[in-house]
Amino acid sequence: MIRTRTFLGGVAIAFVVTFLAADGLRFEPEKDEIHFRASAEAFRGGFAVDALRSYPEVVTPLALVVWGELEHFTGAGLRLGRLLNLALMLAVVCMVAFAAPAAWPRGALAAIGLLVFPYSLPLAAHLYTDVIAVFFAVAGTLALARGRPVLACIAFAGGIATRQYVIQIPAALAAAECVAWLRGDGVRWKTLLACGISGLTLLGWVAFFGGLAPQAGIDAWVSRYPAPMMSATGLVLHHGLYALTGIGAYFVLVEALLFRRSPLPRELLGRRTLALALALAAVFWLDPPVLSASHTGGPIGRVARVLLPAPDFDVVRVSLYYLLALLAVLRFAGRLDAGFWVVAAGFVLAMKQQLPWEKYLFPTLAVLWTLVSLGQVQGYRDADARTDATSNRFVKQALPSSGFNT
Repeated sequence: MIRTRTFLGGVAIAFVVTFLAADGLRFEPEKDEIHFRASAEAFRGGFAVDALRSYPEVVTPLALVVWGELEHFTGAGLRLGRLLNLALMLAVVCMVAFAAPAAWPRGALAAIGLLVFPYSLPLAAHLYTDVIAVFFAVAGTLALARGRPVLACIAFAGGIATRQYVIQIPAALAAAECVAWLRGDGVRWKTLLACGISGLTLLGWVAFFGGLAPQAGIDAWVSRYPAPMMSATGLVLHHGLYALTGIGAYFVLVEALLFRRSPLPRELLGRRTLALALALAAVFWLDPPVLSASHTGGPIGRVARVLLPAPDFDVVRVSLYYLLALLAVLRFAGRLDAGFWVVAAGFVLAMKQQLPWEKYLFPTLAVLWTLVSLGQVQGYRDADARTDATSNRFVKQALPSSGFNT
């Protein structure tokens, strides 16, 4: 049993070490921070509505507006923006850990799983938009579980206003609700409305921009990379397969180690496993995620490319990716619960993204660990919760009590 005090102490140490390792968040801007900081300058102090249509980024502007105002009021927008990200990441970890206090230490293990993701703490120490988007995604997911659809709608809308990709989460949770209704459960219209209305805000941004992003951002970035998002039918299959590889590595294997359970659900062992394995193998054969020297993916791709260099070991390297992706498929294919739809939406979204990169999995993994903490994915349902026959529902949780185990 992980004691609450021990867990909180470990989390505090992890964040203090991150803060100190990042030179107290005083280091010079690097990589994407450089252009994010420059773009935020357009929102420093009062700004015209046209500024929201003309900044040179392909992400929605909420984070840029916040950073610009921090710079305007304090003159230390870079450091305070990083500090805000670090604080929000701490809030996300605590939300995941204490989503269902009665089931402790399930939440603590889920929070540890989130921290194991190699982008969690590094992104929290930088002026990147990902942590703010993840905060809204997790907050919206928890608000739905608490039966607070208005708050969930606001949170999801805030996430979409930070990064358009957050649309994945309300879309996935709405799909889970619809499937439950098709199976005979009473539909929760407030949940569907919360997801639907927040999702419609993306269409609002598209109408506002006159496209998926400001034209200046499209001109600056789209020409540099593949742009499947610019076409309704544009899909890059191997991007989705690499995303499944990341879910297999950063969720399924980590989950198995933390919870000391088999990564494969029993109900899928047998002929269904063989059928799914063959189907995934066929898809890998059609468009294998070999990746390239210029776009190696994230840590998985880079390490695999060093240990199994191209082109001599391409088959071995892709086979490794296949095995990890197969773990993800088998873990979530057994039941149409919220976890399945979050992964399915993440797979589709990955095929619309510019690069095969694990960083883009951050919202997917954060919400999956939230669902684990809540007991809303297969294998973690409490004894008094719904039966397997109706386990695809996103079940309302009781509000947390004020006291934790110490």
